[in-house]
Amino acid sequence: MKVLKLSILMAAIAFMAAPASAQKSSAGEPQYKLLATRRTGTMQKEIDEISAQGYRILVGSPTSGTEMAVFLSREGSPESQFKYKLLATTRTGTMNKELNEIADQGYRLIPSTMIAKAGMLMGPEIVMIMERPPVVTMKYEYKLLATTLTSTLQKEVTEAQEAGYRIVGMVSRGEHMVVMERATDVRKL
Repeated sequence: MKVLKLSILMAAIAFMAAPASAQKSSAGEPQYKLLATRRTGTMQKEIDEISAQGYRILVGSPTSGTEMAVFLSREGSPESQFKYKLLATTRTGTMNKELNEIADQGYRLIPSTMIAKAGMLMGPEIVMIMERPPVVTMKYEYKLLATTLTSTLQKEVTEAQEAGYRIVGMVSRGEHMVVMERATDVRKL
């Protein structure tokens, strides 16, 4: 987690040190936008507003306490925008179910947005953001594996890999959670 926080800090420093001409896109808007909030509902709303302007998510990270931060980059236009779904839960079974329900709509997990953030009332909340391109050409399904025992995790990852899944991300919050994905038939959309 410290590495991810350091990466975001370094990206912010590089952005601030860049010449003003490099910080603006052709439309006069900043190349990068930073969103930070404690509430996942607020984050989803802000992501929707910024992505409608042609921005695309780069990376997410927890900050101090219960806040999360997401950097977006202007990479498109309002006419060809990416869509996003933010998933947040304290239960791994719920996350696995939601990952696959959203993936069935053509969304794909952005691994750099997998975070465990401190919850306001309950334990650490797992947050993941999924992205849908303007034109869906591939569809994915997910398997979320969670355990505190590394030997169990190794066995489960090996079994999933044999079934065609590959590791796309890992986050820990007392237990290790590995997300694996495999491509499926896009014609099911």
